[in-house]
Order: sequence, then C-alpha cells, then structure tokens
Amino acid sequence: MNSKKLISYVWPSVIEKGITALGQSYEVNFENGVKVLNSENTNYSFGSLHQIMLKGIDEVLRTLQPKSVLMLGLGAGSAISILKQKCPYDFKLKAIEIDDELIALARKHFNLDVMNAEVVNMDARLAIKDMPSASFDLIIDDVFWDNQVPAFCKEETYLKDNARLLTANGVYMRNIMAESRIDSKFYEENLSKVFKDFYSLKHKTYGNKIYFCKQ
Repeated sequence: MNSKKLISYVWPSVIEKGITALGQSYEVNFENGVKVLNSENTNYSFGSLHQIMLKGIDEVLRTLQPKSVLMLGLGAGSAISILKQKCPYDFKLKAIEIDDELIALARKHFNLDVMNAEVVNMDARLAIKDMPSASFDLIIDDVFWDNQVPAFCKEETYLKDNARLLTANGVYMRNIMAESRIDSKFYEENLSKVFKDFYSLKHKTYGNKIYFCKQ
C-alpha cells in the first residue's frame, strides 16, 4: 500500500496542493485511504461532498431515470462517479467547469477520462444560455467558490436559464453547504418564481441542504 495512503488513516496526507490561475486554492489528499480534492475550507470531491451527492442522487433516482445529465461545477467528478455506479444504462453526461486546472487535476488524480463525460471549460452562467431548451432530465448544480455559492447562482435569471434546459419531468438539483452565507428566504422566493414545485432535504451528518426543483 502507498505510504501516504497508509498514513492517511491516521492523518490526512497531502499529494499535491496549489492555487489555480483563477485563484482557487486546492489540495489533493489521501484521507482515510481515499483520494479527495479539497478547497481552502471545504471538500470539493470524494470526501464529505461525495456522501452529500450520494444522498441527493439517490433521492432523484427514486422517481427519475435520467438519460441526459448536466453537471454544473465539476470538482473532481464525485457526482459523475456516483451516476456511473447508480445508473446501469446508457446516458449522456455533460460537465461544465470554469477552472481548467481543476479539470486537469480530475484527469490526473481521479480518472476523469474513463468516466465518458463531455467536459466543457466554461463559465456555467454563459454555457447554459447557449444550450438547446429541454435538453436534460437532470441538472446537478454544484457551482461553488470555496465554500460559498456565487451570487449569480441565486438570481432569478440564472435559475430561469436552468429551468429552460429541463425536459418535462426533469429535476434541477442544487447543493447548498451548511456554512454557505445564503439567505434561504430570498433564494426560495426566487425558486418559487421559476419552478412550479421544489423541496429540500438536509443531510443529517454534514448539514448541507439539497434542493430538488421541477417545472
């Protein structure tokens, strides 16, 4: 067993760290024998976020078998790996990530290339404007800057752009970290203006709130 991986069962072991050209601090670590991607203040992939995404995706799959999925905010591909494991059928998957260095890390350390996803290096708010309407059964929105939800993600215009991309029975899923400074009332008011129906679940262990929205 790799010595860093072995040590990680006692103490996290750093494999690589740095700051991307866009200013995102990152660390690729072994934690409890698992390789994870962390930002400065939170887990981006394959740690606690993986468990949160697992809960959210399990909830979606109770009523929907998505054949086309859009992932906004790639991280290292946690959600993609869950979908590949949970959905034993062919489906199309597109991921949008603004930071090309995070994409490179996902390829280098987390086997992104074997996940058969189309990965686009672009700002999510611009990318969704150019996509055809009714293109996706499931949109997973995990756009973050460190542990904060960017302001544009809460705006009615951005939510409308996402809603336009959903198929008739499609679901827009949004992860909100427990420590994010977000006005839930303001956000839910905007959700109600855009979607006919939405509800949320709270992860018992990590406190994250996951929204599920339908047209």
